Amino acid sequence: IEGRISRFSKIAGEMVPHETVEAAVNKALGLDQETERRIAIVGVPDEQKGEAIVLLSTIAGPALEQECIDLRYKLLDEGLPSLWCPKLIIPVPEIPVLASGKLDIKGCEAVVKRDV
Repeated sequence: IEGRISRFSKIAGEMVPHETVEAAVNKALGLDQETERRIAIVGVPDEQKGEAIVLLSTIAGPALEQECIDLRYKLLDEGLPSLWCPKLIIPVPEIPVLASGKLDIKGCEAVVKRDV
């Protein structure tokens, strides 16, 4: 397992790397050539599985529930385990990043806490 520990979720006893999920989502949405960050994965507490995956997205449309279902099928077709698929999509105007250009994990978590 590589990466910052805050970039993992423990779902049903399995460590889920957020960066791997982000790469799969970017590919599924055709964003893998984008230079600007358009999505971010955040873990949230879940009573059944311990944690759940939430997707912050700057490209989410009005039919979020259907988009989440469609994305789930695309990710499953790409071979991503079902536990790794986002449970919820939260539309945001921009993904929080630090001055260094790295993902602002605390900022993303604050957005999720505010909106969930």
